Amino acid sequence: MEWDDYWQKAKENLDVAALAYQNQKHNACASRAYYAVFLASIAVLLKLTDYRARRNEWDHSQVQAELNRRLIMRRKVLPGELGRIPMDLMELRHEADYKPQSVTAKDAKWAYDRAEKFLSTIESTLGETV
Repeated sequence: MEWDDYWQKAKENLDVAALAYQNQKHNACASRAYYAVFLASIAVLLKLTDYRARRNEWDHSQVQAELNRRLIMRRKVLPGELGRIPMDLMELRHEADYKPQSVTAKDAKWAYDRAEKFLSTIESTLGETV
């Protein structure tokens, strides 16, 4: 898969997060918002760095670490405010997917908004580098 394949999947997950929120499916919204950010992170790493997955398996914490290391701290291609978004959304996704309590409407909206901001910033960055 190329970077743009992951980018298309990221946008699809963001669209599904929006639909889930509109239909009051807050757990699904939080989960898809996280995956939108995760896949967008892979896309930007593939496009702008030489980082690649081992055995073609993308480790969630490693993707976040490499995004922060390579594109936020080292090269400063992405703003520092994006650095915390993947971890924050991962924590909420774990609540949505693995815990008995459900994500609230407020938290689902927060997750969608953070994911939308993340993808919008990545899209601007990718547009500037093409």
